[in-house]
This record gives sequence, C-alpha cells and structure tokens, in this order.
Amino acid sequence: VYLKLARAHQAKGTLDDALSFYAQAATGTDEVIAMNEYGKLLITKRKFKEADSVFTELLNAYTTNPDFYYQRGRAKEMMPHNIKIDATDSTITSEKRLVPHITDYKQAVALDSTHQKALGELAVFYLKRKEYAMVEKLAFKALESYPTNVEIIGTLAQSYYYKGWNEEAITWFEKLIELGQSTQFIHEKLGNSYYKDRMYKLAIEQYLEALKFSPEDAYLHFTLAKLYNHTEDLKAAETHGLFAILYKDLPLDEEYYTLSRTYEMKKDWANAMKYVNRSLAENPENKNAEYTKAIVADNYFEDRRAVLKLYEDFIEKYSKTDYAKYDPVLRLARERRDKLNREIFMAEGEEEK
Repeated sequence: VYLKLARAHQAKGTLDDALSFYAQAATGTDEVIAMNEYGKLLITKRKFKEADSVFTELLNAYTTNPDFYYQRGRAKEMMPHNIKIDATDSTITSEKRLVPHITDYKQAVALDSTHQKALGELAVFYLKRKEYAMVEKLAFKALESYPTNVEIIGTLAQSYYYKGWNEEAITWFEKLIELGQSTQFIHEKLGNSYYKDRMYKLAIEQYLEALKFSPEDAYLHFTLAKLYNHTEDLKAAETHGLFAILYKDLPLDEEYYTLSRTYEMKKDWANAMKYVNRSLAENPENKNAEYTKAIVADNYFEDRRAVLKLYEDFIEKYSKTDYAKYDPVLRLARERRDKLNREIFMAEGEEEK
C-alpha cells in the first residue's frame, strides 16, 4: 500500500509526499523494488548522500546487480566531495578518490557489457579527459547492442570532431540528423566539419539550420559571411557580415575585416576601405587587414605614392618576424612595391619630357 501511495504521489508531482511513503515502503533489502525506486527519487530530489546509502545497502545484498552500481554512481557523481590528494597514491587509488563514481560505472559495465547508460557516462567522462581512444571503444561497444542510441552517437561524433577527424565526425553528426536529432550544437559542429573539408555549400546549409535556433548569434552570421565569400555569393556575404557586426559586442575587428573582403570582391572600394579602416581601428595588429588596406588603396587611391607607402610600411613591419622569409604575403607585397616603384619612376620621367 505504501509503495502504491508513493508511486501515485510521484506521478502527480508531489515528490515530498512520495518520498515519505517510499521511506515507509522501503523497510529493508527484502523490499528491493521499493528501495530501488526510493533511491532514484532521492537522486531526483538531490538528496545524494541518502541515495548513496540506499544503493550501498542494496549492493550489500545484491552484489551482482549492474543497475544498482549505476544508480550509486549517479549519486556519487553529483555529491560534493572534500578530496585530499596523497602524492604516494597509485593512479588507480587516485582515480577512486577523485572520481569515485567512475568505479561504480565501470563495475556496472563489467556486470553488464550492454548497460547503455553506464557506457554513456564513461564515454562522456573520457571525452572530457580527451582520451578519445577510450571514448570510441566504449561507444562502439554500446552501439553493438543499441545501434540508434543518440546519446552515444553524439558523444562519438564529438570525439572525432575534437581530435580533428572531420570525415568521421561528419559521418556521425549526419547519423544524428538521420535519427531526427536537430540542435544548434549538432548543426554548428557538422557545418564546421564541412567547412574544414572545404565543402562550403554543405557547411552553409548547416549553419543556416543552426541560425534557426539562435537568429541573433553573431558568430553564426560571421561564419556564414566567410562561407558566402568562398562561394562568391557576395550579396549574402554582405548581409550576414552586417548582421554579425550588429549582434556582436566589441571587439569587431574580424567582422569588419570579413565585410571589407566582401566589398573588395564586389569592387566596392569605398566600402572596402571604410570597413578595413574600422577593423584596424579595433585592432591595429590585424595583419590581414593591414595588407587588405594596401590592396584596396591600390585600386581606390589615385595617389601612387600614398599606396606605395602602405606597402612599404607593411613590409618594414613584418620583415622583422622570425618566419618573414617564408611569408607568401610579404613576397606579394614586395613584388607589388617594386612594380609601383617602376611605375612611379616611369610616370615621373614622362612628366619631365
């Protein structure tokens, strides 16, 4: 009767009453169902220490139940700990003290190699530690018994993404979308994976999907502006570049620079100069913007000597760096400087005649 009352209160959301009746139903390990449900509700109510005690008592009686280890692991994970690290501890002992819940998750998997939730928790744990080989091992183990587990697939996709395996990341993020998953995170990371592999049109599709979740996200607009520059859809690049500036807090040097590049490709030299100057006002050390300013001036200014000075200033500033002799931008700047010098010399010679 107490168990039925506890379940009824839990179903209608009066959880304090449910806890009271569960406590009366869960009088010992013989009442295993009541104790299990009681422990889970204690976790829901953030009474982690009490939940830990309940599942420890159950495990003393039922030592081979994998789900009891998993539930106790949940309680331990969320419980605050005062941990003292002993330098003489072994790696295993240190892990037990620092992350005691991992031992329970591992025990759950040892007892049931198909325990999806325990495998998922372990995979996330190793993902945070950047131990990608372990993530993939656990994920593929879970997918053997449940090939459409979206939590596991998401963790696997992130593992490949963060270690830079773009093709594999694309495969698993696409799988998530095939299974009906759609979040800003998924579309953004899939879009970025396409971007890195220079699949610009596919990347644009995903960033536009991500934008539906956050229409005023300056980063998404900024990335779309760069992508549209790559596909030479300059009208769309201009639109998203302006939105990126509108929605972003300072600094804006990269957004101004990207927009100046859009106007440069459109041969709108006045706006290109306007936004490259704004970029440099935000960040005078933006090398790309400095070089772009010289190029824009080359097409916009009539005063050849003023243009020449921009190239000369750029060359003088960046010739002092350690890798200057390998810098292709410096090489282009020097070639243009030399050509301008010849043009100015020839023009002045013609005037003297």
